[in-house]
Amino acid sequence: MTFYLLLNIVFMYGRWLRGVAARAGRFGTITHVSFRWGRRGRDVHSRGRMAKAKKPDRRVQRTRQLLQDALLAMVIEKGYDATTVQDIIDRANVGRATFYAHFPDKQTLLTSRLEDLRGLLTERRRQAPGPLGFSLAMLEHARSHLPLYRAIVGRESGAFIVQRIHRTIADLAELDLKALGFKGAPEQRRLAVEFLAGAFMAVLTWWLDEGATLPPEEIDGIVRRLVMQGLAIKLA
Repeated sequence: MTFYLLLNIVFMYGRWLRGVAARAGRFGTITHVSFRWGRRGRDVHSRGRMAKAKKPDRRVQRTRQLLQDALLAMVIEKGYDATTVQDIIDRANVGRATFYAHFPDKQTLLTSRLEDLRGLLTERRRQAPGPLGFSLAMLEHARSHLPLYRAIVGRESGAFIVQRIHRTIADLAELDLKALGFKGAPEQRRLAVEFLAGAFMAVLTWWLDEGATLPPEEIDGIVRRLVMQGLAIKLA
């Protein structure tokens, strides 16, 4: 695999993502999603900060996990768009009131699971030395949940999920560039961040389409080498 092949993969991924966004206009370019809770207008992120200060109830955790797992199972079976709240509560075997006691809608439920993924990648980045510390963790996660990722990546119904994962990767890539001492104007840094995120997501998409047969460690090593070659001029 050469650097030019990576660029070609990135280009193809970009064309697919733009096409999906155009056909499913309600997704647009998602950089941040905030969901309101109750009359006080607390959002998911505020709720997350409060949860850190207060020890979570185990029953609440189990119910949320049950609903998250039910949603992911339905995404594999029917796709995200076709899945309804009724599908989720039927699969989880809970009542509608229980669902709405924890989540206002299925999008917030999905976001809660994606935040768990962000937390995992952030922690692995802290533990892994060098650039792209999130790379191997993301590849391993995708391979261990292969049916789910293959039901998402490359499909219109998975556009919201893919764009949220893309944003998470971009945020972590930006931290890596700062740590590496990337030299360049702000717009060059933003371009480099999108290159990193787009390149990684393109390789992830290609790898999953190929059945994820190559070991995650091998893909991680290739991505690291190619990305560092592409950024070398600005790191010098």
